Amino acid sequence: MKIREDKDELIIQFEPTERELLLTSLFELKKHYKQEITELPDPLKKFWIGQLSRSTDPEEVEELLEDLAAERLELRSERLKLLENWLSKDSSLLNPTKGYLRIAKRDIDHFLCLLNDRRITLALIHGITEEQMDWDPFLIKSKTLQQAIWEIHFLAYLQENCISYLMG
Repeated sequence: MKIREDKDELIIQFEPTERELLLTSLFELKKHYKQEITELPDPLKKFWIGQLSRSTDPEEVEELLEDLAAERLELRSERLKLLENWLSKDSSLLNPTKGYLRIAKRDIDHFLCLLNDRRITLALIHGITEEQMDWDPFLIKSKTLQQAIWEIHFLAYLQENCISYLMG
């Protein structure tokens, strides 16, 4: 993976395997964003609807929960639009001979959040704990769990590379 800037864009050039992994993650995330909240498993529903950590006045709680849910639903909608753009037919990411992603600098935070959404989604779907994230993926017997942990690690690697580039 190589990262460079061109005017107001960040350009991330991927190796073929990295590109395939990212595309798989982004297409899965796109399906997830399109899915109605009510159709999601309970852990994902709770994540997207949100929870308040402090107890407050019951009337206030209901209003705050509604606001939080509305904000999170709007985030899903905004992120879906970005994904659809990055995965459009004319996207250089879909072209194996090009294999790069152009991200407007104003959308970099959204890109990092998208990657994190996928990581959290995978962890919630598979019930992955923090302890399991430290396991050696080669020693995990369940192929499904192994793949999920590899994907989470890959997306973290991508996030770290982007952040390191931006801070360097």
